[in-house]
This record gives sequence, C-alpha cells and structure tokens, in this order.
Amino acid sequence: MKAVLVVMDTLRADHLGCYGYGRNTSPAVDAFSKESTVFEDAVATDVPTQPSFTALMTGLRGIHNGVVSHHPAETVDDSLPLLQERLGEKMVTGAVSTLYIMKKYFARGFHYYMNPAAANPSRVQRVQAEEINSFAIPWLKQHAGQDFFLFVHYWDAHTPYLPPERYRTFYNGKYNDPGNHSLDPFKRSQLWYHALSWLREIGADDVTDLDYVVSLYDGEIRHADDAFGQLLETLEELGISQETMVILTADHGESLGEHGFYFDHGDVYQTTIRVPLVIRWPGRFPRKRVRGLVQGLDITKTVLDLAGLPVQRTDGKSLFEAIDGKPRNRVFSNQALWTAKRTMIKDQEGHRYKLIVTRDPSFWPTPPVELYDLSRDPREEVDLADSQRDLRDQLELELRHWEEEQLMGKVDPLMRITDLGLPSKAWVESALKNYKNAAYEQQRNLIDAPR
Repeated sequence: MKAVLVVMDTLRADHLGCYGYGRNTSPAVDAFSKESTVFEDAVATDVPTQPSFTALMTGLRGIHNGVVSHHPAETVDDSLPLLQERLGEKMVTGAVSTLYIMKKYFARGFHYYMNPAAANPSRVQRVQAEEINSFAIPWLKQHAGQDFFLFVHYWDAHTPYLPPERYRTFYNGKYNDPGNHSLDPFKRSQLWYHALSWLREIGADDVTDLDYVVSLYDGEIRHADDAFGQLLETLEELGISQETMVILTADHGESLGEHGFYFDHGDVYQTTIRVPLVIRWPGRFPRKRVRGLVQGLDITKTVLDLAGLPVQRTDGKSLFEAIDGKPRNRVFSNQALWTAKRTMIKDQEGHRYKLIVTRDPSFWPTPPVELYDLSRDPREEVDLADSQRDLRDQLELELRHWEEEQLMGKVDPLMRITDLGLPSKAWVESALKNYKNAAYEQQRNLIDAPR
C-alpha cells in the first residue's frame, strides 16, 4: 500500500470550491475532489492543533489519550501505539512536519522525520508550502518503488496570513478605510492586542475591513493548494498515482468574525470544527459525495484496516461505513485552549442538533449552554437553548452520560486544563501588558522630547 496523508492546517471546509466557496481558492483540490470520495460532514475530533493531531495519530479522543489543549503538562503515554508506528510494521514511513517542536511524540515511529524548522524552532508555524514540498517531493521520488506512508503538513492558512504577493488577488478595496467599521467589535476586546503583533507583521495594524484579512486567509489557502497540486503532479510523473491513496483533511478550521471569534480557532462552532475530508484511491474509494457525520480519527481506523493491521483500541469507525450509507449518528468535539467547551452533534428525527456546553468561557461572553438546529440553521445564528428547554435538557443529559461512560471515574482532561488555567489566558494578558508598556513608553517619549 502507498498512502499520502496531507493535512492543511487551519483550513475551513467552506472556503474550498468543492465545498461551495465562491472564491477560486482551491483549483487543485477541486479537481482532485472530482476523482475522489468527498465527505461533506467531517468534524474534527478535538481542537485545536495539538489535540487534533494527537487524536489522529492515536485513534483515540482527547478524553481517552489525555491531550485536549496545548498545555505543557499534557503528553501521550509511550505505551500507546501511534498510527505511524503501526504502519511502520509493513511499510516505510515518512513525515514532513514541524509538529515535533511542539510535542516530541509527534515524531515517534516515523522512519524518516523531516522538519524544515529544525534549525530555527521559532518558525514552527511559519514554514511555507514550498519548504514542505522541498522535502516531500524528493522523498516520494526516492521511495516510489516501495510501499510507503507519507504525512505532509502545510501551515500556510494559519496566522499570520502572509501569502506571497501572487496570491493576494481576492481584495480590491481599501483595507484601512476609516468609514469601514467591520472590525470594531474585535478592537473593543482584549484579544485585539494579541492579534496586533501579527497584524503589524503583515503591515495591517491599522486595518478596518474584515474582508481584507479574510482575503489574506484565502490567499494562503490558494498558496497551499498550489503545493498540493505539485504533490499530485509528482505522483503522476512517478507513475504511481493510480496505486496511491491520497487523503486530504485539516486539523481544524478558522473563525473569521463569526460569533465574535476573529482569526483563530478558539471555539467549537462549525467554522472551527467542520473540516474537509477528501480521499482518492482509484478502485478502492468511489467518486462520490458522502453525506453523514464522520470524524478525523475515522481516518486512522480506515488506514489501518486497509493496511491489514489489527486495531486493538480505537474510537474510530471505518469510513466505508459512511460510504455505504451508515455514518455516525452523533459526534463529539472539544476545545480547551482559548475556551473550555464540549459539543455533541446528533442526527435525530430528521434534524441535526448541536449542543455546546461551556465549562470556562475565558474572554468570551458565551452562554453556558447553546443549542442549534444545523439542518435549518447551518450558520448557528439561532440559539434554541431557551426556547426548546426539553430538547436541551435531553441532549445535555445524553452528553453527561456519554462523558461518564468514557471517563469511567477518571478526571475529565477538559476540567483538568480548566483547573490548571487555559494557556491562552497568559498569552492575552502578556500581549495586553506589552501593549500598555509600549503605549506608556511612547507617551513618555512625547513628554520628554525637546521642544
């Protein structure tokens, strides 16, 4: 078996053409999708980056593997087998990624681990797609004659949105128009000061237009899309495209102003947890769009099954069940970096309901419980928690029972991180302190300046 797993960090499904987006952000992915199985309702298992990749590599939810945030205290037990370790029993495995800088276990088990930021760890989230491909493409050429598994991780759509000039084609307005107030709500929050550092980096600390920042995000998607296209071209040139399974997905999406969350992934709304999932393997995966709930860790179960490797413990289900019309009835996801939340999405009586329970709102004035009917309200604009109390209570009780079944008396990792303190709080407080100190120094310089 030959397999390439491509994860585009911070990629919203609804900003790809094959998922209905109007801007031409993804010509390579769109063409790829026409030859593939497209899962329309894929939900990230845990968000953001570190818990999402941990779930993918372990095949277990954060509630089981213990990683639900970016807290330094979280790690994976060495005895827990990872996807790449299992696959290494049957094939050569490689990774092009900087995740090792975040958690050492992300490199465990790969025969080849190529880290473009190895000499400069501060670039962990800033390597560009061309750098990733400069390692991935030669590796594919070297191992084309073998069974292999290659993990490729593109960071481009993550902040700072700094696409090369040729990809800045989605905006024609005036980014700092004083008459545009679309970013005013964000500027009134403490989080604005955290964003200022990277906005200055992209030369937009005086930005007023939300769509300008969104256009840069879209430009980064287009940037990564070109790199993905080059990977596919390499498989064609090597004559192995028909025998290689290519999986494209994301660890999470991105909030771009929805629900008061800007330019980050600190929540569990659909903008953050709905991700693309597209798989091509001619003769194995049909050209088909699949409706129905699936999750990121279902990739792990499916790949191991296809490799003929037994799965002893997993929270995943085979994606072929969804292809055959038997998707999950409900899915779960959680967040414990910017806020502490858990959500359950459930198909029930012709509706798709989504319950969100907030354990720690952090900087956001979100209610403790939210309820949405995604089948009628996919943008989550109408909270039904008060108007449909019986349904809310029923789903909340179901979520609580699920948590009890999963934990079996153990401490919920989500609550442990809440007790330790959400990592983002220190970041925002530090950014605010730095801003105040800079403003104070600027004022002093004005006072002390010779007249």
